[in-house]
Amino acid sequence: MVNIFTITSLSAFVFASTTSLLLVQTVTAKPVQTKKQVNQPILFNSRLQIYPANNSLPASRLITIEGVIKKSSKMQITEAKLTTYEEFAAKTGEYKSSISNNRMVWIVTGFVQGELRMAKGRSVCTDNAKLVELTDAETGDSFGRSIYCPPNNQMNFMP
Repeated sequence: MVNIFTITSLSAFVFASTTSLLLVQTVTAKPVQTKKQVNQPILFNSRLQIYPANNSLPASRLITIEGVIKKSSKMQITEAKLTTYEEFAAKTGEYKSSISNNRMVWIVTGFVQGELRMAKGRSVCTDNAKLVELTDAETGDSFGRSIYCPPNNQMNFMP
């Protein structure tokens, strides 16, 4: 009878001690503070990113014109403009539901002298291709590029 009492007492003591320790840790624990960047893209369905509005951010939180031009090093830049996605979509007719109309974007326009191969080498613009690149002003993510070839300068290799 002494052995059962000792094992039971030991189990009760361990249980009480563990419970008290957990309770003390829960009551005295400080919340973990994390820096949340509110306007960063949100991953949706593990593939699609949603870009919320960020037009109220200070300019110091956006990519500078030098930073966006550095990414477009292959072209001779004619214009780089910081604007909202809504303005871009109104001018081009292109609209992505994953990007808020009040998202700040850089529109970089320029020309590439000489031959320009497009995706997978299937098409070639033989000379003076005009490029329009759309870049997120906060993250630097590319939202796409349009390539326009002057008449008689585009060759198509598609079968």
